[in-house]
Amino acid sequence: MSGGNGHLSVEALLDYWLHENASSAAVDAADEHLMQCEACGHALDELIALGEGVRSAFRAGAVSAVTTAAFVRRLAGQGMRVREYRLPVNGSVDCTVAPDDELLVSHLEAPLEGVQRLDAVTEWSLEPGIEHRLEDVPFDPQAGEVLYLPKLAAVKELPANILQVKLLAVEAAGVREIGRYVFHHRPWPG
Repeated sequence: MSGGNGHLSVEALLDYWLHENASSAAVDAADEHLMQCEACGHALDELIALGEGVRSAFRAGAVSAVTTAAFVRRLAGQGMRVREYRLPVNGSVDCTVAPDDELLVSHLEAPLEGVQRLDAVTEWSLEPGIEHRLEDVPFDPQAGEVLYLPKLAAVKELPANILQVKLLAVEAAGVREIGRYVFHHRPWPG
């Protein structure tokens, strides 16, 4: 539990705050330490503030992410309005986002078994020839899909355009394309 300097480690503070991986004895010990240690109390306050900032930025559509289906289900269960698109390997979709959508989720089906590291490369028709690479994106090989959540606020402001996404397996022998996905975006009519 200790960070080695007599203070609680960041992991212990996170477990305490999120109520994860902590036995009742660990919670009691953390409670006792936090009541006596101003530095650890301050560190916990900073972690909580950081979490709130991330939540606010995410809810405002200012953050993009690669996430899990469980995360999306949890947000939908909390009442968020979710627009979802499912694309098969090498597929495309006509897509848009409504003014009241709060989350935009792209389900990119992919053969992920045996993949150790996965990168995603995006290119917008609005910036031809400019690629943006996300390295080492999280994925579940058994799920057979990657869930991408773009910056919703930015997508709502976009004119008609095309987004291409490539998923790449990065292996010792080199890079192998797993799939290519094309989004034909149109602004919401109105």
